Amino acid sequence: MSPLLMETEALNTNSQNFDKLPLDKMAEVMCSENFVAVSAVQKAKKEIIKAVKLVEETYNTNGKIIFMGAGTSGRLGILEAAECPPTFSTPKNLFTALIAGGNKAVFESVEGAEDNAAQGAKDFLKISRKKDLLIAIASSGTTPYVLSALSAAKKHGNKTVFISSNKTAKKAGATVTIYLNTGAEVISGSTRLKAGTAQKLVLNMLTTMTMARIGKIYKNYMVDLQAKNEKLKNRAIRLITLAANINFEKAKKYAVKTNFNVKEAVVMAKLKVNRKRAKEILKKQKGSLRGALHE
Repeated sequence: MSPLLMETEALNTNSQNFDKLPLDKMAEVMCSENFVAVSAVQKAKKEIIKAVKLVEETYNTNGKIIFMGAGTSGRLGILEAAECPPTFSTPKNLFTALIAGGNKAVFESVEGAEDNAAQGAKDFLKISRKKDLLIAIASSGTTPYVLSALSAAKKHGNKTVFISSNKTAKKAGATVTIYLNTGAEVISGSTRLKAGTAQKLVLNMLTTMTMARIGKIYKNYMVDLQAKNEKLKNRAIRLITLAANINFEKAKKYAVKTNFNVKEAVVMAKLKVNRKRAKEILKKQKGSLRGALHE
């Protein structure tokens, strides 16, 4: 398909003469178009669920999840991988990310890097094992760096997820293709806008839903956070008060005893055990607080 015919390259009739609009109208157009991204994600719910199951399966078989993209797509993958350890105390290399052009491309554009197909396959194969999952991200669905990695992954026996805003992405033959019908951008071709927003929403869903299913979330509490600063230590105490149904002062004492480990503190408070026993109970339940509390 010619790039001129791609959905993400089409002209948006809702934002014609955008540069001449007064600020209130500019804001109105952009807000309205952003809702399209949310709608696109909602329509892709079935595929997102399939992808979550792959992420969970990868976790349970000690594989790693590799995000891969170019430009904005690559940076969003890096952001998702970077935020999982402090939010969910995931193993350091469970989520990792590759971007066309390497580390330099995180902060500035590396022209032509996305067209280097050979490098995409090389980068993926260098860090992957058969049990790893590739989550490829490309708004256009045609990025050579990403497509070559997908092809290499399939040959290598890896399962794959492809997130794109163009139907042509389905031709890549990923295990799961998440098509996000975000359509024409407010600024023609600028996929850091709606397409990027939709990608970010999907990545949030893939990690958050998986973390909930493997026991790193209790109710809707972030009980596996890494409390490494004062803000997060206070958050940990508040979470202990909620999960253990105790007052702030008691929660703070348990937090100090456990070095601000929310799960251990809650088990100690609810089951009236010491920290060593709390650790044993949580280990037996594979870190599930619900399991530890027999809920």
